[in-house]
Amino acid sequence: MRRLALATALLFCVAAAPFDSAFTPWFTSRGIAVEIARQPAGPPWIRGRGEIPAPAAAVARVLSDFGHYRELFSPAVKKADVLEIDSSSPLSARLHFVWPYPFPYSNRDAVVRYESAARDAGGFRIAWRMDARPKDPSEGVRIERVEGETSIEPAGPDACRVVYTYFGDLGGKFPAFASEKAWREEPVQYFRAIRRRLGLPDLPKEGSREESRPAATPRAGP
Repeated sequence: MRRLALATALLFCVAAAPFDSAFTPWFTSRGIAVEIARQPAGPPWIRGRGEIPAPAAAVARVLSDFGHYRELFSPAVKKADVLEIDSSSPLSARLHFVWPYPFPYSNRDAVVRYESAARDAGGFRIAWRMDARPKDPSEGVRIERVEGETSIEPAGPDACRVVYTYFGDLGGKFPAFASEKAWREEPVQYFRAIRRRLGLPDLPKEGSREESRPAATPRAGP
């Protein structure tokens, strides 16, 4: 058990995103402020910040309901099958994801381990990282690196601040405009999915403030 606990701790330590100083403002859409940390080589890290008019515990329940992830993130996710789950504290689960990609590309997949835990002052943290094993299912092209985290902090009794951070590996090389479009859409769609699940109205696109710089370089994740 000690070895398992240590392995789990190490798993989520190495999943840490870059320091906050590495992120720069990218754009704001539907009330979600998006930042990006571009890397010297490979995909960037992307972070979306926003407020949801619901208690932090309600948002955490949505994001810890792994058995309904396909419905939560549909149509961006084709499959989100739970391979195993541990309901003890912290809650953890392994899921097999399949993302539908347009023709002529093959679908992408990954096996991802999630861990959800409460924080002080009523907050929550949900982290994820690749955790594929030899007998796991496979479909399409395997994405090499899937990792990130969501932090949820109370902002009053009926609101919370949510920060969604993920690594933008799309599972291959794609045209620059397509990669940029996927990276821009994912954080905003993540917040919209949570709001739909909570029965909250969508945030209108009208009036969004675009602050992006022109795309200089070429994922929708869990």
